[in-house]
Amino acid sequence: MNKNTIAAVCAVMGVLGGCASPPSTNYLEARVIPNTGRTIPVVEGTEYDCRIASQTTPPGQLFQANVGGRVLSDDRPYNVTTQACFTTQDECEAYLYLMNGLLEQIITSRCSLGVRTGLFS
Repeated sequence: MNKNTIAAVCAVMGVLGGCASPPSTNYLEARVIPNTGRTIPVVEGTEYDCRIASQTTPPGQLFQANVGGRVLSDDRPYNVTTQACFTTQDECEAYLYLMNGLLEQIITSRCSLGVRTGLFS
């Protein structure tokens, strides 16, 4: 191989490496987003399930995240709605940030203090 060929291969590898998305730094992604299939968070049965979180923290002291939107980039667009509970506002906002990055269309995205049974109650 001559120097020009090596330089061309290195340039192509650099471009391809730049196109790869870096791993997420949001710790919630590894806990609630499945590695395969649709981008639908799995909160039920985890520490972020409001029913479970309410057993150790009074419901009035939890921060509840409600997120709804659409994923458009897959073969068939689909709706995503999720509700999760957190002990701190920072965790709740980190969840909103994660979900807002995964959904192409956001319909609702909010954190509120206190567990509510309905999205708009």
